[in-house]
Amino acid sequence: MITAPVTRRRVTSFARRAWIQQGRTTVWLAALIGGLLGVLVLLGAGGDNTLTNTPDLLPDAADGWVSVRDQSGEFLPMASYMLLMTPAILGMLVAVVATLTLPGVVADDITGGGIEVLLAGPIPRRSLFTAYLGAALLLASAAWLVAMSAFAVAATLTAIAIGAAVSMSWLYVAALLAIPLTMGLWSAAATLFGALLYPRSLDSRAGMNGGPIRLLAILPALVAVPSVLTTPDQALPALGLIFVITAFASAAMVRLTARGFRSARVLSG
Repeated sequence: MITAPVTRRRVTSFARRAWIQQGRTTVWLAALIGGLLGVLVLLGAGGDNTLTNTPDLLPDAADGWVSVRDQSGEFLPMASYMLLMTPAILGMLVAVVATLTLPGVVADDITGGGIEVLLAGPIPRRSLFTAYLGAALLLASAAWLVAMSAFAVAATLTAIAIGAAVSMSWLYVAALLAIPLTMGLWSAAATLFGALLYPRSLDSRAGMNGGPIRLLAILPALVAVPSVLTTPDQALPALGLIFVITAFASAAMVRLTARGFRSARVLSG
C-alpha cells in the first residue's frame, strides 16, 4: 500500500535523527560497560576462590554451562561463576544505557514543542508512534550490539593475556545474546511508555535520575541478577523464563503505549 513506504521513510527519518542526537552517547556508554565487564569477569581467573564463605554458589566442575581453565588446565570456579552471571549483568547494563539515552528521543520534542506541531499536522497518530518506536528500538539495539562486541573483544583479549581457556555451551551463548537484547528492548518499551503517556514520570524525583520509569525499565534485570547469583545450577532455566516473560511484556507494553498515545495526554503530561 502507499502508506507502507511512507511509514518506513518516517521511521528511518526519526531513527536517523535519534542517532544524530544520542548515537555517540549510546556507543561510548555501551562500549565502556561491555569492555569493562569483559575484563572484570576474567580478572579472578588466576586467583583463589574469593567466595569461601559461600562455596555452594560456585560451580565445582567444568561440565556446566560455561567453564574457565588456567594455563595448566585447572578448573577456575570463580571465573566460571562470573561468566555464568554475565548474561544477567550485561542485560542490566544495556537496560541502564537505554534509560540514559532513550528519553532524548522524545523529550526534545515534548519540551521544545515539536510534538505539538507533529500532532497538529497530517501525520497519522499511529505512524508518529511507529516512528518514535523505531527510533527507540534502533538505539536499544545499537547499545546491545556495541556492548556485546566490546564484551567479546575485551574478554577474548583478557583470556589470551592471562592464558585462560573458556568453553561455552550453545545454550549459554544463546542466553548471552538474547537476555541483554530483550532487556534492552524492554527498557526501550518502558521508557517510551513513560515519555509518551506520562512525560513527568521521567523527571528526577526523590534523588532518582529519571523518575519511576527508569526503575520500571530495569526491573527484569533486578530480578534476573539475584536469580543467577543464588541459583547457579538453574541459572539458564531462570534466564530462559525471564527472557520469555520480558519478550511478552515488551510486546504488551508497546501495544499499551500505542493504544494510549493521545494528543491530549502527551500535551497535558
